Amino acid sequence: MEEQQHIDELLERYLSLLDEYSQLRQSLSRIQSDVFHNIARANFAGERGMRYGQDHYDERMQATRLVAIEQDASQSPAFSISPAPEEDKADKEETSSAENFDDASTTEAKEASSPTEKKRNRNKNPLQWFGLFAPMPLRTAQTHSVKAVEEVIPRLVSVNAEMLHVEIEVRRARKRRAKAEAAEKKTGQTAGATQPQSTAV
Repeated sequence: MEEQQHIDELLERYLSLLDEYSQLRQSLSRIQSDVFHNIARANFAGERGMRYGQDHYDERMQATRLVAIEQDASQSPAFSISPAPEEDKADKEETSSAENFDDASTTEAKEASSPTEKKRNRNKNPLQWFGLFAPMPLRTAQTHSVKAVEEVIPRLVSVNAEMLHVEIEVRRARKRRAKAEAAEKKTGQTAGATQPQSTAV
């Protein structure tokens, strides 16, 4: 009886996760539709021969956000998004450790080349690839994309992982229930077989 109640609780949890998963998929589909719609608007209103897309990607493309995977008490992974660390900090740490072993001439050369590197690494906004004044639909598309990456997709993947974990727990609980029922039936049969038969007088 307790095992059946546990299975019912797991199924109830699974149905709530399934409902949340469906809503997140609808939200993601709506956001992606808005992104492509705004990119199409930007291409339509842009200058002649100017198209906003993968043709403008170059070696400046770098990740601005990183994914982190953690496990909670139920051993199901939880996904979260964090901003990528700034390169200036990493460069400062590397140069500070290297300056202890370099000569004065090498440090002067590094200081001379550091302003150009800072200028190159200062702005990571991909909209700057398309000029200083990117069209408003393109900015709106970026806003929708950031919302999808930071809010919808991590929660969607986390819910999917939790659903898989609940499915495994349901299968295990059903196996335990089947074993308990089989053991109970077996003990009932052995108890009936060991009872002394009444002799007719």
